[in-house]
Amino acid sequence: MESFVQNIAAGFGLKCRSITREKFGHMCRTTCGELVMIQKVQVFADAPENILFQHEVKEYLFASGFGGTDRFFLSAAGLPYNKAGGEYFTATKAFNAPKADFTREEDFLAIVAKLAEMHKTLKGAEISCVPKKRSEPPEPAKALEILSGYKKRIMKAGKFSEFDMLFLKGCEKFMPYISDCRLGHNNYICHNLLKEENIYIAEAAKPIFTNFGSAEPAHFLYDLAYIIKRYLKADPSGKIPLSAVLETYNNHHAMIDFDLGFFKSMLLYPDKFINLARNYYSKKRSFAPKTYLARIDECFLRLQALEDYLMR
Repeated sequence: MESFVQNIAAGFGLKCRSITREKFGHMCRTTCGELVMIQKVQVFADAPENILFQHEVKEYLFASGFGGTDRFFLSAAGLPYNKAGGEYFTATKAFNAPKADFTREEDFLAIVAKLAEMHKTLKGAEISCVPKKRSEPPEPAKALEILSGYKKRIMKAGKFSEFDMLFLKGCEKFMPYISDCRLGHNNYICHNLLKEENIYIAEAAKPIFTNFGSAEPAHFLYDLAYIIKRYLKADPSGKIPLSAVLETYNNHHAMIDFDLGFFKSMLLYPDKFINLARNYYSKKRSFAPKTYLARIDECFLRLQALEDYLMR
């Protein structure tokens, strides 16, 4: 494996002095002393387009003076990836800095400010290579149709598994939060995966965003809702009030025509529950694995934390 990683690195003009296996790839210490993360890209049909899109976005941010992301090394072919054995690999600079801790108020609000700056910078950016949309949950009307279909199938069968019982309980709790509201003006680009493991905190509490693998054109509120949900997962007590989060964001990117009521409905939209139900029932399982039971319980806990947070 080490020789294989060396060959991948060589395709980027890099020579590794040492290689260590990490959770998300291989960390290489180059002969120049740089730390470089080499990763195999998840296999999907539009892999090249997705990588090129990420590259264009990060280079646009860099050229605009944003300075808060990693960057891809280019291969000998001038591409932000190297293909070997039918698979795609990327190489990015690794940062010798701690990962984000959303329970630290200073860090979290700095991340919110940096996110606002990123959205402002990318508004209207012309990116030539745009991948297929993957991250957005079903439209509300479609989601209601899907959940109602599962509910009818369960009731018709008349035999309820443990997951079925939790799903029916979830329908009662979550379906009222599914509305037909839609976002327009998708002339922004969202990261869509701003969780702690993808954010470094450099000196002076400066956030660095990595892993743009789920980035795509969308309304900026998707990212803002996502990061607030991640915050409440890290700290269910929600010590940082929503008003402080919104004020911090607005100070760095003015939210024109912002509708607080609509944003709250976005936060309460049960995308995790919808995706979990689709994943479970699409496989027609005869039993409920413990992981699914644990995940649906997490959905209930997240909803309670959000409801409490929005009531303050």
